[in-house]
Amino acid sequence: MYVMKKSFAFIGSLLLLATMASFFMFHTIAGERGILAQPELERKILIAEEQLALLEKHQSHLRQRISLMQNDAIDADMLAETARADLGLYSQNDVIVSIDMSELKF
Repeated sequence: MYVMKKSFAFIGSLLLLATMASFFMFHTIAGERGILAQPELERKILIAEEQLALLEKHQSHLRQRISLMQNDAIDADMLAETARADLGLYSQNDVIVSIDMSELKF
């Protein structure tokens, strides 16, 4: 009887160990961050890096525009452009070109 309990315990522990090993092997290969998911994760990383580069270029463009509007050195063209845009003061000969900044690729 004792030998039978010991063999059941041994077989049960082997079964548990095999189940755990197969669980971890499955998730290593086919899991959310497994080997098969690596190409998709790398693609997402590349897309995020491209978006970061675009945002950094947009930020530098905005910094340049802000530097033109600082109090100590206001650019006359920038002041006129901002005033006309904010107040809607355009002459009949002005041509208005609207640019959607979110669509631009700097």
